[in-house]
Amino acid sequence: MVVQSYYDFASSAGFSVRLGSTQNILDKETGQKILVMKRLLCSKQGSPNLILPLTNGTRRKNGVSRCGCLESIKFKRIDRSDKWVTDSVNLDHNHPFTTLSKIRYLSINRSISHTSKILFSSLADVNVPVSQQTADFSNQLGGPENMGCMTLDINNMVRDDRIDLKNYDVDLIVEDFQMKKLENVQFFYDLVKDDEGRLKHLFWADPTMIENYKLFEDSVTFDTTYKTNVYSMVFGMFCGVNHHRRTTIFGSAFLRYFVNSL
Repeated sequence: MVVQSYYDFASSAGFSVRLGSTQNILDKETGQKILVMKRLLCSKQGSPNLILPLTNGTRRKNGVSRCGCLESIKFKRIDRSDKWVTDSVNLDHNHPFTTLSKIRYLSINRSISHTSKILFSSLADVNVPVSQQTADFSNQLGGPENMGCMTLDINNMVRDDRIDLKNYDVDLIVEDFQMKKLENVQFFYDLVKDDEGRLKHLFWADPTMIENYKLFEDSVTFDTTYKTNVYSMVFGMFCGVNHHRRTTIFGSAFLRYFVNSL
């Protein structure tokens, strides 16, 4: 309750809040981590040079809001209960607050309701542009000041939905390969994921491809003519020529990027 009260205060005062640091302890009985401390900072805390360093003497054309504000508040949990207390607070801001007419643009005051998410997702599925979605939604509510979100928020939501769909497609193809492996032990596949668990590379070869390679391995080419823009990956095939001078496939792969050797 005390944490939410501070969010409400920041929302009405005209500044945004972000999470600064946390502290967890390990519950020896359950083996789970328990959050016992959290520090909230003004969104303008920090140096802009640490956020967007100069590159070739230039900076990206986006707003830099951090100006070294020292405002912060620290909360502690009471005896692992659901109750929190304020441990320390510094309300010294070094910048003016957002004006009343622009408070609704603060990230702390912007959100998309569950019903609106369903609406935007349905419109995105039939390729309705986000700009048109925003205009129609604004007209229905009597103006953009009543939306509770911005075009940027809707864009981000649609983007995240597409990423989730792509990850779901990856899970489906891996599940299909696992079934093929159970049906035939000679089926081979291998995949590499990045640090965030997203698919980076995927290779597979069925028994026919493997047998063709054993017979016609004299000449092998890697063809990357076909590309998939939706998944931002390149589709490649290991190809050769059989005794009828026809192209035969030895294996296939999805690659996120190429590593060029010099």
